[in-house]
Amino acid sequence: MKRLSATRSFTRIPRLVAGCMRSLRDKRMPSVMSPNRKRRILLIDDESALTHICRLMLEKTDSFVVREENLGARALTTARDFRPDVIFLDIRLPDKDGHMIAAELTADPVLRGVPIVFWSGSVSGDKPIVANSHGCWPALPKPFSTEALTQFAHDPSYKTSRS
Repeated sequence: MKRLSATRSFTRIPRLVAGCMRSLRDKRMPSVMSPNRKRRILLIDDESALTHICRLMLEKTDSFVVREENLGARALTTARDFRPDVIFLDIRLPDKDGHMIAAELTADPVLRGVPIVFWSGSVSGDKPIVANSHGCWPALPKPFSTEALTQFAHDPSYKTSRS
């Protein structure tokens, strides 16, 4: 049985650790965020004027980096590229149903843990949750205030005290 010298086996360990660190560097953990890091918000809606105004409102707080997507067919690709912390998704898009987009997002291994907030004119203020066979998500009824949008961007939970 041939013995490896101690120096030879120890030289492999830093390479192994460096390789692991490189592979982990690209994977963001949503629960472990730097306090100085801006939250990444993806706005998916067919109304480009709405997404533009919401982007300006959120970026004005200097707490968010925002990307807009106005085609449902490109929503999954944009989300994979951008890797958001929160996704605001319209329920009724002309080219693709919002529920189907949500199902694709939650099925994707990279985007599975990203919170989705549905926003729509068809959701009333007394129903703060949208549920279907694909899952259950908080809802932000249109029209909404800047405060409600910012609050959901910071904490996209199922609290019902929002208006």
